[in-house]
Amino acid sequence: MTALTIPDPPPPLSPGLVPLYDEGRAVAAASPAAACALVRLLLRAVRVERGRPGRDLRRDLDATVGRVPAVLRALDAIGLSEEHGRHPGSIDLAQGHADAQNLFMFVHLITGHLDGDADG
Repeated sequence: MTALTIPDPPPPLSPGLVPLYDEGRAVAAASPAAACALVRLLLRAVRVERGRPGRDLRRDLDATVGRVPAVLRALDAIGLSEEHGRHPGSIDLAQGHADAQNLFMFVHLITGHLDGDADG
């Protein structure tokens, strides 16, 4: 198995979502695809908690954090194009462990931005 460095859950993550983050982290080395699926569910749950529909990642993020350059670059880096945002089941996991690690880092980036969101 590949050693991954996945940090503890970000402090702004609500306590009810921490188990989902921890489960993804627990399976990441053995199954990066399973970890990515869990993180995608986590990202959806975070957006729904913030009052967004949770169906379109980019639209939800635009509405909650705006078009923050760091978030847009991160979306591109993890391969979540607008098309992938509308069809989360079509995510390309060609990079395996790197994809999983990048998605976990994206959770940290997004929750950090959402934590400063006055509406959330």
